[in-house]
Amino acid sequence: MLNAIETLLLILPSFFFMVIAVLLSSLLHQSKTWAFVLEFLIIVVPVVLNVTVFSQYVTSVVIITGFLIGMHLLIYLLVVFLKQQKTAKRATPINPTKKDYITNCRATINLLSVIAILAVDFTIFPARFSKTLTTGFSLMDVGVGLFVFANGIVAPEVRGKRDSIGSSIRGSLCLLVIGILRLVLTKLTHYNVSESEYGVHWNFFITLAFTKIFSSCVLNIVKPKYVLINATLILIAHETLLQLSFKTWIFNHFERHSFTDANKEGLVSAIGYLALYLYSVYFGYSIKQTEKSYRITNGKFFVITMTSLLMTIFCNYHFEVSRRLANAGYVFWVLFIGIFMTWLFYLAENAQKHIFEGITKHYLCSPYIYEAINYNGLIFFIIGNLLTGLVNLSISTKQVEAPTSLLILFLYMFINCTAVFLFYVKNWKLKL
Repeated sequence: MLNAIETLLLILPSFFFMVIAVLLSSLLHQSKTWAFVLEFLIIVVPVVLNVTVFSQYVTSVVIITGFLIGMHLLIYLLVVFLKQQKTAKRATPINPTKKDYITNCRATINLLSVIAILAVDFTIFPARFSKTLTTGFSLMDVGVGLFVFANGIVAPEVRGKRDSIGSSIRGSLCLLVIGILRLVLTKLTHYNVSESEYGVHWNFFITLAFTKIFSSCVLNIVKPKYVLINATLILIAHETLLQLSFKTWIFNHFERHSFTDANKEGLVSAIGYLALYLYSVYFGYSIKQTEKSYRITNGKFFVITMTSLLMTIFCNYHFEVSRRLANAGYVFWVLFIGIFMTWLFYLAENAQKHIFEGITKHYLCSPYIYEAINYNGLIFFIIGNLLTGLVNLSISTKQVEAPTSLLILFLYMFINCTAVFLFYVKNWKLKL
């Protein structure tokens, strides 16, 4: 469980960096372009450093960033106190109709995932953060599941809409095409891909397509408020099959003769990801029903977070946690991290309403760089994969020294963030 605590501590500074960025942007009233530059320096650069060269000082980073936010808040509260009465203004968010805490959570997940995609190939990225071969907790393990969680909490069903099965299949075709193209390109370029992740032919894009199609089948029959039952039944069935025979089949090194043997990891774990997605839809729907009531919503966050944590501890004791299997322990671990982070962003958003009262008329709840990432999350992920492949085909990443590795990572993230920022400014969006 120590690795689990370390993973949580690695993610926490991302929240602190976001808070500092929005506080500064709200007070400085910069243009979007300058705000983007400031946010890149305050959010992206520190996150890259945090998961690489500063990773051994993770506790210190959390304490220091937390202290900095505390100092910021004290200063702002002092200003509020001095500016009450006549100078007080009613503060409103720049975009009051958006739920910025959801945007911030999803963008943080995407940001960490895309950084790790390339960083893992360099020696400055600790091996313990890489995907585990069998069981355990790691940063990259939780990142995969959080990507599914991030999609589930904004599913159409959360907003009371429903995608038809045909529409979901059409939307999934794009993911399948990307998955097939990735397979072809990796084979043609002899790009090294571990078979223990998803199998020989399977990859994460195919898992996303599977999840989208089959979740649509469930959600076209069951209302979101009842989908918790279906998610639980699917997860129980999945864990039962794992304990009966699938776990042994996955972890044993049998020859991969047939298609099912060749892609056993992808086929089996897809069931767990389906359950995770449905749980995420239920969570998103449940919070949306009461989000106008601060007290009730906080109560829900507390109950769901603690339930996920206790279930993670229980499942880890009995079944362990495995990203490769996407078992019950893994599903609840991802839910705990995702829901806890969403809760933090929710608290921050509500705190800002009081902080900026009397200071500014309009304030920013979500960094522009996060808005851009959230606007084209899949594009952000695809560009990250393409650039990662390009870097690995161009240089031997394991031979690159730390300063050069950092420079490459900063440039990689700047290109990726700039691309989605331009798409955001131009209102270009990939819709599935």
